[in-house]
This record gives sequence, structure tokens and C-alpha cells, in this order.
Amino acid sequence: MDELTLILNTAEKRIQFLLCQGGIPLCAEDWLARRGGTELLTAALGDACARLGLRPCGIRRIACAAGPGNFTGLRIGLATTSGLARANKGKQAGFDYLHCLARNAQPRPGEEVLVMTNARRDLAYCARFLTEDNGALRPLCKTFVTPLPALSGKEALGQPQLMLGSAVTSNRALLSKAFPSALLLPPDFDHPAPAALLAMERLINWETADGTDIAPLYLRDCDAVENFTAIAIAQGRTPELAREELERLTHSGLGS
Repeated sequence: MDELTLILNTAEKRIQFLLCQGGIPLCAEDWLARRGGTELLTAALGDACARLGLRPCGIRRIACAAGPGNFTGLRIGLATTSGLARANKGKQAGFDYLHCLARNAQPRPGEEVLVMTNARRDLAYCARFLTEDNGALRPLCKTFVTPLPALSGKEALGQPQLMLGSAVTSNRALLSKAFPSALLLPPDFDHPAPAALLAMERLINWETADGTDIAPLYLRDCDAVENFTAIAIAQGRTPELAREELERLTHSGLGS
């Protein structure tokens, strides 16, 4: 039998995976990652394999959303990917989460798609794509962060025909006024459909992929870094000594 392929997304508030074999989807699961939701991932994978009469050790290719997105979610997805690749001597490859979401829109040739997802308070991750004649989505710029709801630098968002993503849902009234000619897709489009996940996996060149860990796509510091001084003081440390300790733990060898 062909080896199994796992496509995994944990970039926002949902945990999603798709199991395939020989390019054919076998099982898709999706749940909201409330407290304890992410801990269910490996158990859910094992259960899915058992129901299909397959073994998790057969998962030899893992495609995972590398970001941008929620720090904790991304770490869980990438760590799961890394662990499976090591255990199964498999290959791993990352894909852009916003590109995957853009696939949800199913745009027509010539249409511009703007994807906006929540970064943290008053910020959104953004990416723009133009639909080619063959249906491919060509990035029009690098993924970037924009402030909301001020929407300064609106010109950077282009002139989209279609807009989607969690930040579009959260700021629908604002964006409707700013882009009156654009179609703002409903919340059902805020997380990738199985077809969008499968489309991203098919873009990967597995011949060049290996077991190297996927580099996460972080576009900003995590909240812990931004609130470092307050966290150190709350722990009874001076910020200076806390930074020295963080530097030591970050850069010292495992035996130090």
C-alpha cells in the first residue's frame, strides 16, 4: 500500500488534519481548540488510523501550516509534525496558512484575494493573491502585519474582489466601508476546507523534502516577549537578571 500523508493545521483556533493515501483523502477531522483541545491531536490521529485499519507508523509525509498564526497552536502542530517525521523516518514540509485560506475563496481568473487573520489586539496578518488563468494563486506581496481598526496604510491592502479570514469577520463593518466593491466572505470561510488543505499538499515537491524541521513563520514577537518586563517583576525577578537567564537557557547546550 502507498504510504500515508498527513496534512495538519493548528494556526488559529481550530485543530484540523487530513489523512490521505495515494492522493486520495481517507479521513478529515476538525475541532475547536478549547482547553485541552490540542492535547487530543495525537489521540485523534491514532483513533483515525485504527478506524481505517491503518497504523500511525505508516505516516511518512507530513505537511503542516507553518504560519502565520497563534504561537501556541503553531508550536503544537510543528512539534507533532517533527515527532512523527522522526519516529517514522518520514518527510515534512510547511505551507503558508494564508495561501491555504485563499484557496477557500475559489476565485475566478483575474480576481484579487485579500486574506486577513487575527494576529493579536488591533493587528491582522495579511496576504494578497492574484488568480492566474490556470487557477493558481500568485502572491502579490510578502505576508505582512497591519493595524486594525485604524486601517492606516490601506493602500497596502490593494483592491481585492474577495476578502476572507478571521480578521475580516472581526472587522466586517470597518472593511465593508473601506472596500465597498469587495465581497466579504462569511465566517464559514475562516478556516481551511479539506479541499484547500489537500491543494496545499499537492503544491509540495516531496522529492526535495526531507526530515528537516519546518521553520515557523512568525511575523511578530509573542506576547511573552512583549510583556517580558511585567512577567519578570511578577515572578519577583529584576528584568535584567531575567534576560540574562533567558539568554543562558536559550543558547546554552543541553548539558549546561
